[in-house]
Amino acid sequence: METIQTNTRRNKCINTFIQQRQRFGVRIERDRANLEACKLALINLKNYQSEFAASSVNAVSVERLKEIDFEVINRISNLLNVLEKLHYRCTRNTINIAVVGYARQGKSILLQSLTGLSNQVIPDGSEGYCTGTISKIVHQPGLQEAKAKVSFYSPKEFQAQVLAPYYETLDLDEKPVTVEEFARTPPPSLPLNKKDSEFDKARYGHLRKDYYSNINKYRHLLESPPIEIAESEIARYITQDASDEKGDKIVDYLAVKEVEIFCSFPYKEIGQISLLDLPGLGDTNLIEAKRLIKILSEEADIILFVRRPEPNAVWGEAHLKLYQIARDALNNFPLSKSSFMILNRTRNGVEGGDNSYRCQKLQAELKQTPIRVAKCIIADCSNSQEVFNEVLEPILNDLVDNVESIEKQYRQECEQQLNQLHRNISIELDKASLALTRYGDEDLLFEQLFEQFWHKLTNDLENLLAQLKENQYSLDQEFAEKVKNAIQKCRTDKIIPASCEEIAERRHLFGSYNTAYNEFLHEIRSNFLSNFLSLDEEMQHSLDNRKNLAVKIIKSHLGEFASSQEIDFLRYIYNILPDNASNLKLAFQKLYDFDVSNAGRIIRLVRINIDTLKPDNSKLSLSEPINLSEKQAKSEFHIEKQILHLLQQLYQQATDISEKALNQIVSEPSTDAYFMLEEFVDRVIRTKNAKLEWRIFLRKESSKIWSEFREIQQCVQQKQTLIALVERAKEVNGLLFK
Repeated sequence: METIQTNTRRNKCINTFIQQRQRFGVRIERDRANLEACKLALINLKNYQSEFAASSVNAVSVERLKEIDFEVINRISNLLNVLEKLHYRCTRNTINIAVVGYARQGKSILLQSLTGLSNQVIPDGSEGYCTGTISKIVHQPGLQEAKAKVSFYSPKEFQAQVLAPYYETLDLDEKPVTVEEFARTPPPSLPLNKKDSEFDKARYGHLRKDYYSNINKYRHLLESPPIEIAESEIARYITQDASDEKGDKIVDYLAVKEVEIFCSFPYKEIGQISLLDLPGLGDTNLIEAKRLIKILSEEADIILFVRRPEPNAVWGEAHLKLYQIARDALNNFPLSKSSFMILNRTRNGVEGGDNSYRCQKLQAELKQTPIRVAKCIIADCSNSQEVFNEVLEPILNDLVDNVESIEKQYRQECEQQLNQLHRNISIELDKASLALTRYGDEDLLFEQLFEQFWHKLTNDLENLLAQLKENQYSLDQEFAEKVKNAIQKCRTDKIIPASCEEIAERRHLFGSYNTAYNEFLHEIRSNFLSNFLSLDEEMQHSLDNRKNLAVKIIKSHLGEFASSQEIDFLRYIYNILPDNASNLKLAFQKLYDFDVSNAGRIIRLVRINIDTLKPDNSKLSLSEPINLSEKQAKSEFHIEKQILHLLQQLYQQATDISEKALNQIVSEPSTDAYFMLEEFVDRVIRTKNAKLEWRIFLRKESSKIWSEFREIQQCVQQKQTLIALVERAKEVNGLLFK
């Protein structure tokens, strides 16, 4: 075929544009990486938000976090898909022109004229649909003969991308999981609700008659790596109606994912141009229709819609639908500036005859349709020179003039989406930051809890002190009962000798009545005092009971500290109070040390009143009773009787005097308790720095005292985690503008 000369400057412009676009692809890759990082950060934040909501004690923060619209993650995913396509577009080293059209419209003939390839490589059968798979035809100057690279589906890809869509679209049960399962089990019958649709029946025919019936003919290719083939072998892998030497249909195309054909176009200096040959639309092959959309969205820079006007041709629904498919596939890409309508003009002697008038008529009527293209061109697709002059030359010129602005517009729309997404993410992250404001604020919580503590402590201690003051001179019933029991024991105990004989025995032992008498006094006195030894402890017990009233109040406000023993609690608090809490330490020490039992107060009081039971204060003085003879008065029996009477009299006097003295102090535990606790209360709540010392101490031990503080420590950890997640999201979101 004669080589057609082209514009060298245009070739350089195209190549320069590709290089610029590839540099922009580096930026797109950076934006994609930042978006991926931002998406991951938001996903982590969303996941932790759920965990936070389940365990948080702060309902306000939970509700605020729920206001975050994590739908932005889906918007990121959508934009990532857009950027992926844009990145692929920018990193390609060719300008791709996709040729789209219904079957038998001249699409393959146009491709033959553009590429110089024969109908053995680009089939143009007069019946049916010839192209069985997608082909990419790459201009490679200097090639004497075309060659191709054929890529096959893997078994997994074939099941997911080829078989599964048929089963899902046709509502077929028992979708095969593997190719092996598909080979063993024929597709079930078409459901009743699909049997009235000619389109669905045709699709079912593709699945049953083509893919299932021929599975053993092409199945081996699903395991094959890509292969390189010569021009003579290309038809075998792209043509639907090829036959072997025996006349059997070749179905290798069913396993083909893509064919990339390399050939030298019949034009010089046209730049890095590739053509995309798509199976003719109108074919009910479900997979190729879906792949058409994917190809248009990811690979096409320019789209040529090819139509051969038939008799009575109009812009009907089918052609509007074809344009709609392309527009939906390209989304934001400016299809009106990057597509062309090629009306295939035929001559007399070919099918349909001369259709020049119909071409002109459709060209004029195109403006009244929703179809918007850069230009509508009439050309004989079978004439290579005319195709160059009327199709390729204008398109390449338009490409040089407009492709950069088209790409810029596409990029700007992507950048606008990126910027809007950045703003949306910032809004949602600001919500997260606001939700965490003062959340887990230990200082605020402590001040709130401390004020509650101080109010309750002072109120409870003052109430206790008022109660003790009111009863400070009242009888201590428990202590009075113990005194009564001690006196009663004195009166009932057999401390005094029971008979004169016992006194006589003691006199015989010592050989002296005076010595025996003194010994009895010592024994009686010591035994008498033993009845009162426990009263000091009983008085202390009464005081301890009052101490415990204060202890219980303190403990009721100190949480886990309540696990300590009652009195030991005072020592425990003293030991853990900081050294600078001097008032509190002294208060707890004095209350702990306050002890009347060690002072021997009761014994001292009793001893003062029983001096007559001491030998030095009670000399034996035997009386001379009247009416007794001298002999009788000096008889031993009479002396022993006098000693017994004297001991009884002294014991009775000591008991009575002790009872009187003790009854005067039965209110002293109440009095002592009042003044003891008044001193304690003064020091723990009334001294100048008492409140400050409590604040310092409780701040240190806050987690042991208040469950809220233990929870807030968890909140602090949660907050720190959330802040880290939010800050990470903000960081990567900020990268979108750099």
